[in-house]
Amino acid sequence: MKRKFKSGESYLVLYDCGTAILHYGDSSPVKCDYYESGNLITIRLEGDTMQMIIEEGSISSIMGDKWEEVYPFEVAL
Repeated sequence: MKRKFKSGESYLVLYDCGTAILHYGDSSPVKCDYYESGNLITIRLEGDTMQMIIEEGSISSIMGDKWEEVYPFEVAL
């Protein structure tokens, strides 16, 4: 299963295997690891950790950024 979330021009794609693709605006996509525990998603990227709260149809960062789930799922890399 794949899930895609979008916030402005940025997107986050979560794959079942624990891999995520993070793309901020015009920057190149970055591959990172993630895991889910309860209603939290923890993303590990080059030594940094970011936590997101799972909500109905979206996720929110601890800092307050809201990422809406995108349907239908399409990603152009």
